[in-house]
Amino acid sequence: MNAVSQILGALIEAWGEVKVQKARVVLSLVGVVAAVAAMTIVIALGDLLLQSSRELAELYEGRSVTLRLTPESSSASPEGPSGSGPYQDASGMAGDASPSGEQNAKRPDEKDTIGEAMATLADKTDIHYWSRFSSGGGEIVEARQARASGQFRGYSLTKVGEMIDGVAFQGVDPSYAVIYRTRMLAGRWVESSDADQRLIPVVISQSLWDQLGRAPIDQVPIVLHTSDGVAMRVVGVTKSKSSYDMPTVFAHYDAARVSFPQMTSQAMIAWVGTENADQARENLPRALASILGEGWRVSVSGGEHEDIGEEQLGTISNVIMVIGGIIVFLGALGLLNVAIVTVRQRVREIGIRRAVGASAARVFFAVFMESVVATFVAGVIGVGIAVVVVRFLPLEALGVTLSDTPAFPAGAAIAGVAISTSIGALCGIIPALAAVRIKPIDAIRY
Repeated sequence: MNAVSQILGALIEAWGEVKVQKARVVLSLVGVVAAVAAMTIVIALGDLLLQSSRELAELYEGRSVTLRLTPESSSASPEGPSGSGPYQDASGMAGDASPSGEQNAKRPDEKDTIGEAMATLADKTDIHYWSRFSSGGGEIVEARQARASGQFRGYSLTKVGEMIDGVAFQGVDPSYAVIYRTRMLAGRWVESSDADQRLIPVVISQSLWDQLGRAPIDQVPIVLHTSDGVAMRVVGVTKSKSSYDMPTVFAHYDAARVSFPQMTSQAMIAWVGTENADQARENLPRALASILGEGWRVSVSGGEHEDIGEEQLGTISNVIMVIGGIIVFLGALGLLNVAIVTVRQRVREIGIRRAVGASAARVFFAVFMESVVATFVAGVIGVGIAVVVVRFLPLEALGVTLSDTPAFPAGAAIAGVAISTSIGALCGIIPALAAVRIKPIDAIRY
């Protein structure tokens, strides 16, 4: 308790001396505040750029680490899921609810052998985020008519000449949006209840919505038709990943399998994380092939390119912190000069304190903390300025697009305050040593 009281007393005393010399301290710390603010802004932008790069990669490759399992049959008449596989039992077949939320119940005249095997694998290996996937191509009648007339429901189309004719169809499960960070512009994403609707609920991409004049989907329902006559109701619009995205229609995997006969390329997409990625890459394909039975093999891809420049950006951040530390040190030299002059002016005060019993350690700590407290306050002010600047920066104009925007990178704020305080500690040693050398007799001579 005594030690805590001494520390608090030294801090209060240091703050009092800083206020007494506030004019000199403020002038000497202007450079420190500016250096800390500039350094913190650059480090924060680097952190935001790294997060933006990571999220952009996840839009295309899935979260780290996402694997794609693609089953292939080597026989002319593939067998159903094998009863002898190590992951197979009666509870894992159709009728159970899967971790990703899709509905496994099938119509009596339809059997999805591969989909059932994927659900069994996910259930037995406890994969929380996974999705079945199938894809195909086709055409939307209303989009073709809108391109020809230049409007849809009275809404004009822009850049008709740059629009793509074909449309990609994708059958997915609800967890697909989580794995690939799907961002919604309007409406909702695919839900489990969409599997058994007569009028298929679908989500369209932004590029396809542009071909429909961006007509509101929440006023009059938009019903689209394929060239085969299949009707679909638009319930949501996803934000484009880039300006070159293919117009796409997303539907629940089960609904797409039944309604879109052109769907092929069945695959299982599983977000396994980074900790067990190597083990999952080795075991999941063998387990799925075992469930499917003899004559099946499963290939795996994804997660091979995890380096998205983190190491390079980390190196740049370290270099910036070193340069910023040097700038802060140069700014703190002004504070050092003020501290030395202040100690010379306080010879009588320090000598009297030594005469009445103040120890050398107490005097050293008191003078030392004046510099630390001053640079800490300067660091906090500099970080505050950086927070305001970053908050009002047009990040998207700088190429930084974030779906999970943090309030402010904590690492940048901590680095700014820590560096400024450390430099203040270094600059406080010299005046503190000078104060310790003052003797009570010096107070009489002063």
